[in-house]
Amino acid sequence: MRVGLLTVSFRLPPVDTLKERRSVVRRIVTDAHNAGPAFAVCEVPTDGDLRDLTIRVAHLSTDGRFTDSALRRLEERLARNGGCEVVESGIEIL
Repeated sequence: MRVGLLTVSFRLPPVDTLKERRSVVRRIVTDAHNAGPAFAVCEVPTDGDLRDLTIRVAHLSTDGRFTDSALRRLEERLARNGGCEVVESGIEIL
């Protein structure tokens, strides 16, 4: 089995409250879940700035090339997500 990890750091649009931030985060996480059932998504704790967000997505399969391809497609999909700027992203295959 191969596990792939996609880490994406976002700069969110101006948000003033935690409620607004949660709304944006929920939309991003839902978009990742809708990309396929093999993805597990979690938010990585940051320094506390409301506009910084890092998520990590895991994908499990028997083929490392398939995992890499699936995570790259998801990475592109999240980069096209309106309103959020991707600051950094990376893929690891374990």
